[in-house]
Amino acid sequence: MRFRLSLLGVHLVLLVGGGIMAFPFYWMLATSFKSPQEALQAQPVWVPERIKPANWLKAARLGDSPFFGGLGPGRSVALFFPGPEAPPPRALVPRSPGAFFDPVADGTKVEVARGEGGWRVRLTNTGEAGFRRVPLVVLWPKGAPLEPPLPPDALRSQGEYWRLEWVNAVPGALGYVFHNYLEAWNAAPWGRYFFNSFFTAFTQVAVGLFLAALAAFALARIPFPGKEAVFVLILATMMVPGEVLLIPNYVLLARLGWLDTYYALIVPWLASVFGIFLLRQFYLSLPQDLFDAARIDGAGYLTQLFRIALPLSLPGLVSYGIFTFLGAYNALLWPLIVTQSPEMRTVQLGLQAFVSEAGSDYGALMAASTFVILPVVLGYFVAQRQFIQGIARSGLK
Repeated sequence: MRFRLSLLGVHLVLLVGGGIMAFPFYWMLATSFKSPQEALQAQPVWVPERIKPANWLKAARLGDSPFFGGLGPGRSVALFFPGPEAPPPRALVPRSPGAFFDPVADGTKVEVARGEGGWRVRLTNTGEAGFRRVPLVVLWPKGAPLEPPLPPDALRSQGEYWRLEWVNAVPGALGYVFHNYLEAWNAAPWGRYFFNSFFTAFTQVAVGLFLAALAAFALARIPFPGKEAVFVLILATMMVPGEVLLIPNYVLLARLGWLDTYYALIVPWLASVFGIFLLRQFYLSLPQDLFDAARIDGAGYLTQLFRIALPLSLPGLVSYGIFTFLGAYNALLWPLIVTQSPEMRTVQLGLQAFVSEAGSDYGALMAASTFVILPVVLGYFVAQRQFIQGIARSGLK
């Protein structure tokens, strides 16, 4: 009985702990599907309107394509609002702020007509180009029952009317659900940002592994005078905060002419004290007999490293690679300091496109954050076993 209660307590602790750890991720994921009003309102929205299946079918009927919507030249779409005959609603396509000419607003004809049992708002593309999205504002009388054909992205009070706003009245099912993701991807050159982040991260991992493996093997398996003092001196550099080195590194790179280049993003972080320490602990955990036998057979230190130490230290190499990749991929402060041109920005700097003095678009920001961390999550699941083994064995003697 006592064992069952203990087991139940362990399961309860794991359940609560897992829920607490998963909550921020769920909130980020849920916010990535929210409309601007849902993301900013004081009362939390746990299930956004865009992920409710009933609304998917409604959105699929709006637009030329049932999946991504849109409104082609000469095409029209009608939105039906059940309601009484009087007073009639008003509808318009809003113009972009500060724009003298808006092709969507100027090229879309809006008609409000009475139909059987309600009002029909018809949008017609009178231009020569297709529209991927068409915003819509409907002023609905407050005295009439409100049953919109699709939940609005914003609902506000405006005098005697309710102001219903849609960022896209012709979304299609997938365009409706993944609206924030599409807007976030089109807001910045993410292809270039991902290339910069992956290139700098993988280069740091590859070169950093090579340098750390050589230094760690020398400190673990090659006898030389003052080896322990050298190791202590290397570890002492971990006591220096990274922020202290920002200005000296920046001045050095400026004199070398490396600012706003890949050299500035990669070279200062190739040597890692943590990597040297981690791999040294791995090498020390390997049986000495293996290296003695190799030495008897005439193997040199490099042969011992590449034929014995590295193959047996694969979990440690993977662990160090993961830590290095995460550090390079998630870097924000250093790329912000040493890069100026958009072509050299990384994904973390790309997230700043959704933060401005006028406010933050939290839906698009969380959508961008989701596809930015997706490669990291997938990589962790692929290398999970080696990562856990590497952490477990790094402290063994």
